[in-house]
Amino acid sequence: MTNSIDLTDSWMDLRLPKKGSHYSVDASTEIVERIKKQNITYVRVIADSLLQSEEEMRKSVLAWTSQTATDRANSDTSLSEVTEQLRNFRRVYWQYIEMFMETSSVHVTIKQWFQWESTINMTFDFIFESFSRVYMNILTTRLVSQQAVIRDLSAPIIPLSNQVGVLPLIGDIDSIRANCILDSTLTQSLKLGIQSLIIDLSGVPVMDTHVANQIFKVIASLRLVGIVATLSGISPVVAQTAVQLGIDFKDIPTFGSLKQAIKTLQEKEMI
Repeated sequence: MTNSIDLTDSWMDLRLPKKGSHYSVDASTEIVERIKKQNITYVRVIADSLLQSEEEMRKSVLAWTSQTATDRANSDTSLSEVTEQLRNFRRVYWQYIEMFMETSSVHVTIKQWFQWESTINMTFDFIFESFSRVYMNILTTRLVSQQAVIRDLSAPIIPLSNQVGVLPLIGDIDSIRANCILDSTLTQSLKLGIQSLIIDLSGVPVMDTHVANQIFKVIASLRLVGIVATLSGISPVVAQTAVQLGIDFKDIPTFGSLKQAIKTLQEKEMI
């Protein structure tokens, strides 16, 4: 226990000022105590590995890295900063072993020494590997979740009634955004349970064949699940460009404005 605390204190003495970092020398008392507690457990995990099978060691390491990597990822500590601290502690750990070898009266054979070195380094390596894997899995999951939110926000369907929704598209639509709109529109429409969707293009400044094809894909996908799509707000510039490019909307109900589209659906008592 004493060695665990001493090792941790020696490692923490290496901290430097770094704004916002949990490893900064001026981090809050609460953060410092939590990191100390985690590192004391870390020392024990490494020490225990000398008496464990490789399978037992991996199980112990995974229990520690799962908890600690989650804590670091949720604190927005960068992985590069974490690995730097892991390297610093590894150096401190071996310094203590060297000091033990020089001052202890316990006789250690060359064979025992190499067994220790092999086991401890294997444990350190697996800690690096598992910590990075858990940390990156957390960040990847978070990124996927954020991308889903961004995707929905980039193409939000606004319900006008239980049967009708409107999809206001604003700004340029590149290939990446077009694919997001395709996925998001179908998912949101099914979730809302609507029967008709107005796709409003009044905020789209440019229409090319790629954008038109993506809109056609959206409309075709909606049709397959029984949802009727209507286009509104095609500006004169977009209309002219569409004609020049040979883009044909003749099979799709279109309106000059969102107001006109809503009025027509109101007359059909869908809104």
